Amino acid sequence: MPVIRIEVPEGTPQESKKRIREGVKQAVIDTLAPKEVKYDYVGVREVFGILGDGLPLVTVDLRPGRDAGRKKALTDAIATLLQKELNSEPTDLYVLFRENPAENHYTGGVPLPDWVPADQ
Repeated sequence: MPVIRIEVPEGTPQESKKRIREGVKQAVIDTLAPKEVKYDYVGVREVFGILGDGLPLVTVDLRPGRDAGRKKALTDAIATLLQKELNSEPTDLYVLFRENPAENHYTGGVPLPDWVPADQ
């Protein structure tokens, strides 16, 4: 399960942050991790900065294995969502994918297995 942090400008309305969080959760299921039925590891926080100058910034921590097409699809979905919610240009979005081995991901005190596509 990826962990996703979305940084938005200070003063972003609470309702907009809720829609961003829910939209990103759905985008993950639709693009990056289609076999997941529950996805709760998405956080939205306000930071000092302005759109187009360091924001929006999205960090995705995940296990290795997703191909570039899945990552691109997630990035595109997030860009569309943030354009709608923040009026940010897709070219201003910065997404950083950080892959760490499965043994570095724990939930419930147990390391996660290696990631494999849903059809395998």
